[in-house]
Amino acid sequence: MKIMKVCQNGTVGGSHNIWVYLTAALKSKYVATQDMGKGIWKVFYRNVFLGFYNKSNIRDKQVSIRLSQNMV
Repeated sequence: MKIMKVCQNGTVGGSHNIWVYLTAALKSKYVATQDMGKGIWKVFYRNVFLGFYNKSNIRDKQVSIRLSQNMV
């Protein structure tokens, strides 16, 4: 599990220029990310599950992505 601080614009990340948009309501708060394998990460705020994101689907490394609630 990795702890990350949410930026002023509501994004987390920064490693390898990958930014994931959460919400501006969480700015300056800390969230936890958990690696599920194969590039899929779960995101939590305290004990609340916020959603998933898939790092392996990101082709252009200078774009922001949003969390998804559904995993297919």
